[in-house]
Amino acid sequence: MNWIFSKKIGVIIGVFFFASIIFSDSSVFAAKVGERLDKPEPGWTRYDDRSPELIYGNDMVKIEDAEDYNKTALGAAHNKPSTINFKFDGTKIRLIINMSDSYTKKIGISIDGKVEYFSAYRESWSHQRLAYEKVGLERGIHNVKIWTEVPSSNYVVYDYRFDAIDVDSDGKLTDYNGSEINLSAEAGNSQVTLKWEQTKDAESYTVKYGTESGKYTESATATKDAYGNFVIPGLTNGTKYYFVVSAKVNGVDSEYSNEASATPQGGGSQPDPEPTTGDRAILVVTMTTGLEKEFDLSMKEVNDFISWYESKQAGSGSASYAINKHDNNKGPFSSRKDYMLFDRILTFEVSEYSK
Repeated sequence: MNWIFSKKIGVIIGVFFFASIIFSDSSVFAAKVGERLDKPEPGWTRYDDRSPELIYGNDMVKIEDAEDYNKTALGAAHNKPSTINFKFDGTKIRLIINMSDSYTKKIGISIDGKVEYFSAYRESWSHQRLAYEKVGLERGIHNVKIWTEVPSSNYVVYDYRFDAIDVDSDGKLTDYNGSEINLSAEAGNSQVTLKWEQTKDAESYTVKYGTESGKYTESATATKDAYGNFVIPGLTNGTKYYFVVSAKVNGVDSEYSNEASATPQGGGSQPDPEPTTGDRAILVVTMTTGLEKEFDLSMKEVNDFISWYESKQAGSGSASYAINKHDNNKGPFSSRKDYMLFDRILTFEVSEYSK
């Protein structure tokens, strides 16, 4: 009798333990499209329809309703080209809307240009319904547009009501008009090669860098065509450098990219530079036209020029290099630079001296 009782207790405990495992696994009971979702589930974070990162057309009407998330929603005006645009950084997204039997069955959404559709139709009215979900996106910034594809067949004030957006708990909505530049850095011998995506209509790029995260003491200008392989020469091997880049579009600098870092290391096919005997030098560059250009520079500036020249000779780096004219700056200018084109240089000479 005691054995039978113990066995029953063991079965009950086993069933309870198994059930507790199932209920503790949020993925088993994750919300499904069409269900009500008053708050974001674990692994998600929610943004309200009034988030400043959202760009919506004038036909989206602001609504206040106690049943909506944060008591607000956006109504897509009936039979008008209502649109919502935004960008988010993450791998997944959910759209929370109100559903009704008078709302449209076809709303368009494009993520990075790939178009899909979802519905706002439900047999009875309900707030905060999960209407659309997309997971498994590549980590990064995604461009989203939502619009009314087919207006409601019934005459209503709104074709649907938009309430909130859920994205990764470690993701976020981003500035729609902000920078999308994704910067990477690769270490070399006394140099770092930077790469980023081309920004549409960019006139040039500005790279800032330094040896402390978030503190950039040096800068360099890259041409609009240098985004794929831009070399920062003359760096100290064994020192970690931090880089950011911005694009100039219509004369305005964009927000800076993510911060990338790299630590140059010695070795490779390039020989280590010979030790310098002075702290300054006269750099004489002879052009293919026979013209000689003379510059009085610090040895750091000379070494930066040599590193750029050798990198370009090896097939990487920008096509031009800017040399500061310093004391040769004549006129009412804050600075003057001489841009040297690699394929116009015949030879150069360095004459070191000490002050």
